[in-house]
Amino acid sequence: MSTALLVTMGLVASRIGGVFMIMPAFGARGVPKMTRILCILLLTSIIAPMVPQATVTPTVAFLLFAIATEVLVGVIIGGVVSFMFGALALANEFVTNQIGHGAAQLFDPMLKITSGPISTVASLLGAAVFIGTNLHLILLINVTDTFHIIPPGQVANPIGGGRMWIVIVGEMLYAALQMAGPVLALVFLIHCFVAVITKLAPQMNIFFSLGMILTMVAGLWMVYVIMPHQLEMHFGLVAAAIERVPEIIAEMDRVR
Repeated sequence: MSTALLVTMGLVASRIGGVFMIMPAFGARGVPKMTRILCILLLTSIIAPMVPQATVTPTVAFLLFAIATEVLVGVIIGGVVSFMFGALALANEFVTNQIGHGAAQLFDPMLKITSGPISTVASLLGAAVFIGTNLHLILLINVTDTFHIIPPGQVANPIGGGRMWIVIVGEMLYAALQMAGPVLALVFLIHCFVAVITKLAPQMNIFFSLGMILTMVAGLWMVYVIMPHQLEMHFGLVAAAIERVPEIIAEMDRVR
């Protein structure tokens, strides 16, 4: 085995490892580390012989800098997809707080945070959609194609791709508000109705006797109705984020 191939395998593994560190589902806390390591090694053994080989003399300084750069590239790619993946959980976190379930906190293994029960369930359903529709395979295929756009060890400007995070975060917030919109509108109408009733009968504590119960029941019913549409929108958003991987790589290659 040549030195160039060994160096190339290390750089390929670094980029793929960066993606696996933060990509949805596989980057979850409950996934065994050995499983991720085996996946990285398997993909490296398949991809490394098919990509352009590293031609630079493998000095220690070059290897350390190149490995850090490749890991950063993988993290940026995986982060773009993960941010958009989090739109579903963020939307249902808004919903959880609005319908009075914010006090019941659960650990979300997908996002590695503590969130409301509806948000956690939505995140798990989103992971099921991500794997069940083979979006993880499409992501890995796109990551493989990046080695032909920018060969291992030849990344010109890794920070350039980080600018995509700003764009993606804005799109994620907008998408989360769209997903949560029906429930937020329903809760607003319920509060308006309760406010009118309270004005007509000020002696009765309408909010606690009727408003909270109505908000919870109607909110859960609306979540049941819109969840399939949220998952469909979630699929489209994540798929679109994955298709932007070449655009991210182009940003990193712009100064070359």
